Amino acid sequence: MGSQDQHRRPGLLAAIDASRIAQETAAAEATRPEREAREQQIEADAALHGTAGWQALSTHRRQMAAAHVARQAQEAGNDAA
Repeated sequence: MGSQDQHRRPGLLAAIDASRIAQETAAAEATRPEREAREQQIEADAALHGTAGWQALSTHRRQMAAAHVARQAQEAGNDAA
């Protein structure tokens, strides 16, 4: 009986892993529109830097936009290396 357990276990683990991946993918797809809208808003906020509109943003939104710009700069630097 022990050898049967060993033969069944890899298939079971693969099925569990496949199920987990499918759930994660579905969750990511479900939140994609919200995530994309948030990214677009942050990019629009970042475009206001240096304008009067920048000062009108809340501190939180300015921080989010600044972090977004910093990440983009870091990624651009990593791509160049």
